[in-house]
Amino acid sequence: MSEMWRRLRYLLNRRQNEQDLADEMRLHQDLASGRSFGNVTQLREASRAVWIWPFLETFAQDARYALRTLRANPGFAATAVLSLALGIGANTAIFSILNAVMLRSLPVEDPQRLVQVDSPQGGPDFTNPIWEQVRDHQQAFSGTLAFETDRFDLAAGGESHFAEGLWASGDFFRVLGVPAMRGRVFTVADDLHGGGHAGPVAVISHGFWQRHFASDPDIVGKTVRLNRHPFTIIGVTPPWFKGLDVDKAYDVAIPIGCEPILHTDASALAARSWWWLRILGRLLPGETQQQADARMKALAPEVYRATVPPHWGADGQRQYLQRSFALHPAATGFSDTGSRYRTALFTLMAVVGLVLLIACANIANLLLARAAARQREISIRMAIGAARRRVMRQLMSESLLLSVLGAVGGLLFAVWGSRLLVRFLSKAGSELQLDTAPDLRVLAFTMGVAVLTGLLFGLAPALRATSVSPNNVLKEHARGMVAGRFGLGRALVTGQVALSIMLLVGAALFLGTFRNLLGTDLGFSRHNVLLVRAAMMQTNVPKDQRPRVYREIVERLRAIPGVESASSSVVTPISGDTWNNVVSPEGYSPKGKFDTLVYFNRVSPGYFATMRQPLLLGRDFSEHDDAGASKVMLIGESAARRFFGKADPIGKTIRAESQPGKQDVYQVIGVVKDIKYEAVNEDRLLSAFVACAQDTEPWSEVTFEVRSESRVEAFIPAVRAAI
Repeated sequence: MSEMWRRLRYLLNRRQNEQDLADEMRLHQDLASGRSFGNVTQLREASRAVWIWPFLETFAQDARYALRTLRANPGFAATAVLSLALGIGANTAIFSILNAVMLRSLPVEDPQRLVQVDSPQGGPDFTNPIWEQVRDHQQAFSGTLAFETDRFDLAAGGESHFAEGLWASGDFFRVLGVPAMRGRVFTVADDLHGGGHAGPVAVISHGFWQRHFASDPDIVGKTVRLNRHPFTIIGVTPPWFKGLDVDKAYDVAIPIGCEPILHTDASALAARSWWWLRILGRLLPGETQQQADARMKALAPEVYRATVPPHWGADGQRQYLQRSFALHPAATGFSDTGSRYRTALFTLMAVVGLVLLIACANIANLLLARAAARQREISIRMAIGAARRRVMRQLMSESLLLSVLGAVGGLLFAVWGSRLLVRFLSKAGSELQLDTAPDLRVLAFTMGVAVLTGLLFGLAPALRATSVSPNNVLKEHARGMVAGRFGLGRALVTGQVALSIMLLVGAALFLGTFRNLLGTDLGFSRHNVLLVRAAMMQTNVPKDQRPRVYREIVERLRAIPGVESASSSVVTPISGDTWNNVVSPEGYSPKGKFDTLVYFNRVSPGYFATMRQPLLLGRDFSEHDDAGASKVMLIGESAARRFFGKADPIGKTIRAESQPGKQDVYQVIGVVKDIKYEAVNEDRLLSAFVACAQDTEPWSEVTFEVRSESRVEAFIPAVRAAI
């Protein structure tokens, strides 16, 4: 320790120490009185070696020399640094996204001990009855929590204004170790069915407190209206906690027990087929994930016996009782972006890695050219005694300095590039809130890439420059270095061309795929269609009156001047929403469990005309297809072909479950062209359409479609007024 302190003191007072050493050397020379004192330079270097780290001293000398050399060649330096900045910056930008969605740990207490409870047979979502059984009977964790994200409407009426919502169990914040910055967080007493003893309460995020309440210091006790229901704010969480979903920061958290307050139609708290909650646990001190996993597997039969859905058939109940639990690490939280774009991000990382390799080959060629121009200088240095290793180290210092300067520029480029990537990955009107700010991991990655690239493009030129005999180079017309440079240069150019061709082929394939997706026949026309989402849950319109209200809204939309047609539906194509069911067609024997799985939509008359989905056979829905008429259905052409072959499907019947344990009989009145239902690149799915007016349990949210021949944006004010 004392030696390190001595060396640090020398560095801090270098000029004074050098002066003291010179004075002391002169004093010893005077005292020698003509006797041999030895080589003064060697003695000075030996004394200095006691005070400093010789390697650092040499490295500093090399760095200063490299900087002077680059300043003498500004064109070369600028070209190399810019090429490296773009290559390193692109790699760092993509790594920043990967770090944000897959690697960065949650800012909570001991995140490495958090695990997610999953079901190998059912996935990560659970019903509330299952969650309550796990919460009350598990012995594998020191604490458990359940949560799910949602959107809450802050508007008192009219157009919606959404906040990012969070359903949270009573122990949610305690298990995570997240305190309240103001007020308090939830307790178990707040998470009772229908609301706790304090009534409906909410905890808000620091960002929402700043944006929506202007950092009001007296926020505790104030009210926030969610879906037009008042909730008392009891606390504000710290700015570093954004929730468990890293893609979006939460705004308002409310207890799971308050779910019936917002969902007045049908509560999910007692529903045994409503899969919506994710469950996390914190491992007990000293317990491993494998031990906790074994405990949860032992608990599974008891939990599933207590929560079996009573309306499921015998086969479904048997499969339900065979479910188990599995645990997965949850230290990094959850990211839909990471799950959805994982392969794409790694592919993009490989692509920009190839671009960086091309840049390295280009800079290596430039260094070879510079080494050829400096071969006489290098040979003279080696001829007068400089070791090859010392000259190589000096040449490598130039390469490393270039790569470090490129890394600094690349880091600035990466900050901008990662934000641009986040915007590209965001959905329209719903921007991702990924934290791509550089942290220690990103900085370490950037510097690692910088050192690696510096070695990659600097080593070969340095070896080549120092491998030529000084005697040959110093001859007047020596050409050994030049010939060798051209041989290595040709190899580097060949590598550049090969990598560039790979990238061009990949880009051509990508553009071809993109062109094919844009040219895919969706089965409907998306041009000049305005989609309007409307929710009835917050209004006082009784459930049985909703079909009438929806019909009146469609009539008002059709009356707007310039509107060609209007309709309503409960599922929008290619939105990610799905509604499917296994059906029983007349005279058809299923060839497997999912052979008759059909994807449904509930639409109003005029829907097919509005979406320009061709009617191939039969008729469309009419105003007479109401609640008092026989139930009718239109099916897609693939469903007609599978269920009825070449026979005429008009008049055939199809049975489908409308409510748990209840089947309705529908008569086929028409066949429409197949559409892309969930995604552009999906195979043709079996589809069916039923009438909105015949819905005995009207949906609380529908989408209205408005078609015009001109820009639909111009109709937005009139649509607002009509609704």
